[in-house]
Amino acid sequence: MGELKRYIIEMDKEWLTLIMEAKKLGLEKDEVRDFLRKKKLISNQ
Repeated sequence: MGELKRYIIEMDKEWLTLIMEAKKLGLEKDEVRDFLRKKKLISNQ
């Protein structure tokens, strides 16, 4: 397996873990999306 493919698989696992945690906390999809959008806007400034 190539290094890039391994990196992508690891990233997917991290995202899945984060999404599962958000779900356990009772967060809705839109709340997570809004949070990520706000973080992106802040980091781009």
